[in-house]
Amino acid sequence: MQNLLLTPEEFDTHAENRTLRLSFIGMSNCGKSYRAKVLEREKDFLWYRVDGDIQKALGLASEEGVASWLGYPTSPTYPERERMYIGLENKFTGQAAMQSPGKNLAFDTTGSVIHLEQYVLNLLRDNTLVVHLDVGDESLEYLIEQFFRMPKPVAWSGYFALEDGESGEQAIRKSYPILLKERLKRYRALAHININASDVRNMSGDETLALIRGKLKTNMI
Repeated sequence: MQNLLLTPEEFDTHAENRTLRLSFIGMSNCGKSYRAKVLEREKDFLWYRVDGDIQKALGLASEEGVASWLGYPTSPTYPERERMYIGLENKFTGQAAMQSPGKNLAFDTTGSVIHLEQYVLNLLRDNTLVVHLDVGDESLEYLIEQFFRMPKPVAWSGYFALEDGESGEQAIRKSYPILLKERLKRYRALAHININASDVRNMSGDETLALIRGKLKTNMI
């Protein structure tokens, strides 16, 4: 399903032939997993969760286990574990972008997808329709507090800085907003389509597909 941007007609053809591949990207907790789950349940899509394969490769049972294993960037083990995590994400994301499962695909990416190698991002864009569930700049403060309540695996990718006299928590609270703002900018640039996460939150599978299709340009002859 190679594309720069599908037309509505091509979207319909892929959906009918069960060759439609959608990649949902965006912030943690923006609704990527729920959207993929809705499409699986209501439209018989294959829901692929890349973090599930990462968990298995690490021998861990849950996302919380991965977060605990990865730790905070103040940990001496963090740099090597971050490299391992991103390496696995590169591997599984590249594989999933190329697969043809015999079903339409809902690819549930991680929040760190935009930190992957450029060749992997190219595979994602060339072989799937990349849909960003955009939380909006106004939601960043809420996401920051949510992160501290329920930590998830985070690839900092060089955006963490600990200065003299700062505690680890102070440095994280200073650096995390910078990371999120950069991620939001990169999600928007990577996506073929940007959709407000709040607009799709309560939609059915059919409504979700109609909204995505409506963002595509008609093929003018």
